[in-house]
Amino acid sequence: MKNTIRKAQLACLMALVIMGLSACKKNGGAVAGDGEKYLTCKINGKLHEFNYSVNANDKPATDTVHFVVIGGWEKQDMVTGFGIDMHLKEGAKETTYTANDASDLLLAGKYYIQNMKDGKIVGTTIYNGGDLDGSSFTLTITSLTKWGVKGTFSGKLKLLGGEEYLTVTEGKFSAPYN
Repeated sequence: MKNTIRKAQLACLMALVIMGLSACKKNGGAVAGDGEKYLTCKINGKLHEFNYSVNANDKPATDTVHFVVIGGWEKQDMVTGFGIDMHLKEGAKETTYTANDASDLLLAGKYYIQNMKDGKIVGTTIYNGGDLDGSSFTLTITSLTKWGVKGTFSGKLKLLGGEEYLTVTEGKFSAPYN
């Protein structure tokens, strides 16, 4: 129970970090560098495009990439978004990573919805995959360069603080470093 609460708190913190990174991107949805920008997936069979302000974490200061953070929003209003975060002591590689409530891998996929009232954010509904009981998340990194990161993802996301699940399939992304 204590481990689940700790994971949930970490998940909330990472979601806020991802949202902050996405909100700070200066060029909105414009492509910069040597690649196309996108973050798309199907959630319960419905296609979602989180292509507004797609980006990855800050460019690594060393050759070893210890964390991969990717985020994007469906629209400029930044109400619904998707994020991926992974932390690896030994460094990220171009391979497949899978996390579930029984693994020690710090990897999570997050679908978040800003709850609005009178034009103000009054809370955030978050579905996590990979770090909550009964959830899972798979990330395949297909390219990890000085430009950014590309790959695919899928998972079973669980409502933070609830029992509802979402199925994420056909996820793909191409995100430049911030």
